[in-house]
Amino acid sequence: MARTKATDSGTRVERRQMIAAAVIDVLAEQGLRGLTHRAVDAAAGFGSGAVNYHAPTRAHLVHLALEELFARDGVVAATHFADLINTPQIPMPVVVDRMAAFVQEMTTPPARQRVIARHMLLAEAQRDPQIRAEFDAQRGAFVEFAAHIVAALDHDYPAITAEVVVIVIEGLIQRQVLIGATPLTDSLHPIIAGLLRSWHIEQ
Repeated sequence: MARTKATDSGTRVERRQMIAAAVIDVLAEQGLRGLTHRAVDAAAGFGSGAVNYHAPTRAHLVHLALEELFARDGVVAATHFADLINTPQIPMPVVVDRMAAFVQEMTTPPARQRVIARHMLLAEAQRDPQIRAEFDAQRGAFVEFAAHIVAALDHDYPAITAEVVVIVIEGLIQRQVLIGATPLTDSLHPIIAGLLRSWHIEQ
């Protein structure tokens, strides 16, 4: 009986993840106006009404998408940066390489879909305090994560510099996905290296 329950629980988790991924795809391809239960059913390959059982309202769909976005982006960030935390005297070229690789992964599929969906939901967050609070908490965690790495670069103000690092990463990702006509490829490294070397933050 216990094994059956565990299997059922696993199935529910997998189903929620499939729905969340489908919501992200719908947001990336159809925008907020296209976010309906019917569209998510189709994107997930489910029969009509299946998604409604797990996410009965549009707010539930958004919440599932945010959970999936933050979880998957967190895995990508950890893959590129986690081993640098609390590492003394990180060479600058290593940080440049890691930042460039992170931006590159975040701006190519499947992460690219999440970037587009994230910006769709950011627009929604301007009118929804709960969604805004979730974004603020997630971004704050990323800045704190970056501060641990920046501290090893001997910056005088790691908290401020970490904010700048996150702003640069966010800006480069937006440039790659939402703004630029052509992606930055060979120029990513020199752009990041130039910014890192030129920072002198004063209080």
